[in-house]
Amino acid sequence: MTVDGTGEDLLRRALASELPDEGSERILGAALEQAEDFGLRRFTIDDVARRVGLSRVTIYRYFPKKDQLLNALLTHELRRFLTKVDEVVAKHPRPEDKLIEGLLFCLEFLRGHRLLNRLLRTEPELILPHLTTQGGGLLAAARTWIAGLVRAEIAADHLDLPDRDVDSAAELLVRVVLSLVLTPDTVLPLDSPAERQRLAELYLTPIVRALRPRSDHAGS
Repeated sequence: MTVDGTGEDLLRRALASELPDEGSERILGAALEQAEDFGLRRFTIDDVARRVGLSRVTIYRYFPKKDQLLNALLTHELRRFLTKVDEVVAKHPRPEDKLIEGLLFCLEFLRGHRLLNRLLRTEPELILPHLTTQGGGLLAAARTWIAGLVRAEIAADHLDLPDRDVDSAAELLVRVVLSLVLTPDTVLPLDSPAERQRLAELYLTPIVRALRPRSDHAGS
């Protein structure tokens, strides 16, 4: 099994991808369940066809090769993650809440993602290089994405942060999430919503407040 391109390519494709049609959605759902149960090394079109109740020929009409299906699956899951992050962030008017709740959601989603955790546990050689030694592109793309969200808040006069510091702050957030996903054992309180909220109150809120909303500057 090969994944087309780098982690950065996957992120860019996910951000640019469109929602699949009903047939593709069914196939991708079955492919995800198959990969979660058996990993990628043992992944076959035949197994996906049986699981979704379609013929191999029908599967191949949508995805002519197994690698195309697997890449579509990874792109689809990444797009689902990014869409959900956007939804979480959009619910909160305050920049402080956007950043904290967005970060907590990323940790909960990724640490609980069955396929990601399956690959990290049983087939790390397929994914670890894209997240570690060869992960510079993915880190850069994620940093750029988060920095874009921060700059949007600055442009709306909701934050006051020198532009030279935006990328650094974004990269720190990416590295925190990546570390806690790759090495899940931690003394940090992350195992329940209540514990994650406590983590935010103790450690994340003071850091985010250091960005200092513009309204705070007005009174200083």
